Amino acid sequence: MEERLKRFNDEFFGPTMEFFNLRYESKEGEKIKFSCEFNKMCGNPMGFVQGGMISAALDDATSAAMISGYEEKKAPMTTDLHVLFHRPLMLGKATMEVNLIKLGKKSATSEGRMFNLEGKLVATLMHTAQPVEAI
Repeated sequence: MEERLKRFNDEFFGPTMEFFNLRYESKEGEKIKFSCEFNKMCGNPMGFVQGGMISAALDDATSAAMISGYEEKKAPMTTDLHVLFHRPLMLGKATMEVNLIKLGKKSATSEGRMFNLEGKLVATLMHTAQPVEAI
């Protein structure tokens, strides 16, 4: 799994992942760690990262982890995203931790957590999907 995740940094996996400069960082036990960057186009009127941008980055990270977990033979067709926002996030870099909860034949579930540069929890995303054959 880790070799597939490392390859993720060198290959094109989609325009949103490129937009967020989503990067695989490491795998520590069950936690898969990613980083991303939010540029000024991600800002809300208050100068923080807009919530939909946070959701999209977490969606991409949890999807990448699921794709890797399915050995790139299946991809997640999302059925539900549930996001909890805990605190505002400044523009710039953030980190994420993904935990694969279930990779079944008919459904998959993962949890993604985003942290600010101080290590404080910003948002939690529960991602449920139907695994489909990868194209």
